[in-house]
Amino acid sequence: MKKVRLEDVVRSLPRHGHSLSRKTVSDSQKWRLLEGMTEACAKLGYADASVADVIAIAGVSRKAFYEHFKDKEECFLTAYDVLSDRLITELAKVGAAHDDPADRTRAEVSGFLTALARAPAAARVFMVDVLGAGPRALQKREHVNRRFADALFGDLVVDETRRTAIVGGVNNVVVGALMRGRGAHLEELSDALSDFVLSALKPAKKKPKR
Repeated sequence: MKKVRLEDVVRSLPRHGHSLSRKTVSDSQKWRLLEGMTEACAKLGYADASVADVIAIAGVSRKAFYEHFKDKEECFLTAYDVLSDRLITELAKVGAAHDDPADRTRAEVSGFLTALARAPAAARVFMVDVLGAGPRALQKREHVNRRFADALFGDLVVDETRRTAIVGGVNNVVVGALMRGRGAHLEELSDALSDFVLSALKPAKKKPKR
């Protein structure tokens, strides 16, 4: 599975003398700021990370920051959108390769943990810092949880309460591991979490074909 990290989408371009177009430079600045926000939050936590910290890491001026984002919250939410969209997209691809529901579930749980383990700092921002980033962040997290459930359960009929409980259980275990500094070892949880999800899904049935 492809690594899910902001570094994968950052356009590395020269920061000084160059003949690049204004749009190319602007795009590069935006991606560096998103990466800078992720790194600043991973080191300091969302509450203590400042715009000054972000621009220092990104190597971008304060003026450029405010050309792209209204404030720290908007920058954080954009970074969260990038991370979550890439992660869910990759999980959907993993699931599509398996016809058997149990195989699909195990592959997606494993893929989810592997992706987070490859970038523990970004994983902490994605799973932990979002919890303290305000109401808008929590709304986005709820939307991501629904998309994660859709990818995880596929064509199985699962009521809303059970969907919420299963995804919440997986999230809680992952957050706990990240809080204990076990981010790089998340893959060790794959079998236990897969068993938990499959057990909680019984006796879910496939949706009838139209």
